[in-house]
Amino acid sequence: MKHLLTALIAFTLTATAAEPEVIPIQVRENLRIVYQVTDDTLHEGVNKGLFYARKLINTYQKHGIVPEQVHLHLVYHGTGIAAVVKDEARKRLGAEAANPNAEILAELVKRGVQVELCENTMQQKGVKPSELMPGVKLVVGAFPRLIDLQLQGFAYIKFE
Repeated sequence: MKHLLTALIAFTLTATAAEPEVIPIQVRENLRIVYQVTDDTLHEGVNKGLFYARKLINTYQKHGIVPEQVHLHLVYHGTGIAAVVKDEARKRLGAEAANPNAEILAELVKRGVQVELCENTMQQKGVKPSELMPGVKLVVGAFPRLIDLQLQGFAYIKFE
């Protein structure tokens, strides 16, 4: 019995020390993703939605999925507006620092990511179209846009 217990413990330790299986990406084309970003929360110095958008695209590329197969939209509204406007507008919105997102936003737009802002939010916050960061597009409303994209088969992820 003692030998059986010792063998069982040894097997358990060996089994748990083995690397877990990594589940591969199953869908490799026509990937449709929409992020809803409602806040200007920072992660590693940039807006959380932008950070994870870059991470997602990089992960797909690392696994051989070409950028043309990734259709990613980031729909900003609410206090998330501060992530996609120029410094002067950020100050009026109560942000203390300059916009740290210019570089990552430009990179993502260049890589084909659609960065979109709710026109209703922009009007409610008193932001002019000229105060948007380059590459940011306007949508008539965040919720109608999110509904449209989900009805087109986009996977939905919310960032707060």
